[in-house]
Amino acid sequence: MKKVVVVLTLIIILFNFIFCNSVYAEGAESISGESKMVNILAVDNATPENGFAQQELEGDTEENENFGATIMGAVVGLLAGAINLLAFQFDLIMGQLTFSTEEGKLNYFFSIERTVFNRIPLFNINFFEMGDTYKVGIEGANQVEIESSAEVNAIKDRVAKMFRIIQIIATGLSLVVLLYIGIRMALSTLSDDKAKYKKMLIGWVESIVILFLLEYIMVAVIMFGEMLTNLFYDLEIQLLSTAASDESFELVIRERIWTALFDSSGLDYAMNTVMYICLLFLQLKYFWTYLKRVLMVGFLIMIAPLITVTYGIDKAGDGKAQAFSIWMKEFVVNVLIQPLHALIYLIFVLSAGEIAKVSPIIALAFIMAMGVVERMVKIIFDLKGLVSLRGVNKLGKH
Repeated sequence: MKKVVVVLTLIIILFNFIFCNSVYAEGAESISGESKMVNILAVDNATPENGFAQQELEGDTEENENFGATIMGAVVGLLAGAINLLAFQFDLIMGQLTFSTEEGKLNYFFSIERTVFNRIPLFNINFFEMGDTYKVGIEGANQVEIESSAEVNAIKDRVAKMFRIIQIIATGLSLVVLLYIGIRMALSTLSDDKAKYKKMLIGWVESIVILFLLEYIMVAVIMFGEMLTNLFYDLEIQLLSTAASDESFELVIRERIWTALFDSSGLDYAMNTVMYICLLFLQLKYFWTYLKRVLMVGFLIMIAPLITVTYGIDKAGDGKAQAFSIWMKEFVVNVLIQPLHALIYLIFVLSAGEIAKVSPIIALAFIMAMGVVERMVKIIFDLKGLVSLRGVNKLGKH
């Protein structure tokens, strides 16, 4: 992060030197309707040797413009335009993958706000619920209906079918494990061995119960996560309705930056370009995090029945089912990371909504801080060792 800050600072300094503002020199002052002559650095009998030059301006007001137009400036300007064009292509790609229609209104461009409040169909992890639409928000005026795409429903359908197939396979493997336990109990003569296999048999019964209740457990966790997200979404709508603007925190930043990019030049253009790149970088981090989250939750759902097969064997060893515990922890955290992000975002909407209108760069710093808050929560609850979800601060790291 320090390197990024240094590079951005150097870019701003470079643009500050290259894109100079126009300088105006007014050669006459008008006092009581009369014109006076103004001498700039005037020295009697000035010569080139003493470093002074005399310039006299007479008559009406004259303006001398000095445009800092150089070949290097033009090249850097074209380079900045090319960078913005490339960044906009990434913006369009993310928007094309994550657009959604809410109550007939199309939301095209990707936003962190829509992501954390479950308003993007691609990132909806409820694989057990398929339909043309799904709802976000508590019942009432604030609830919105999101249209789901056929591609997203096809992915959900495949995950659900694979879960059924693997559930059948796991049932067959569980019967094999039961047969193995029964044979070993019949052949065992030592009391210690019989006690061991008796514990395995009890564990096997528990694993069968979990196998057939597993779907309901996963649905309950997902529904709990959606309930929290819907609650936070309702709070966001209420906060926005009482604010001066009904636009979300992130939209305020985007609109201000885009307006400045088209209406500004020089240093202002450079600073707004840097802010746009920063915003896009943060969006890419959340886009990758939630795309990975969808894949991981789908994978965890598909392999869930196989985890129960080893439950009885693990329990017989040290009384703990390590594989099942790890799977459950990964699944719960992957599901509940969304309401956690929604809560953090909600806090920053409340504290920084007006700041975004005046200073977008400070508002961007608030979004960057969301990753730090997430990391602190994981440390507090001892979740930093998770494998499948490393958070927005660990983009591309393993």
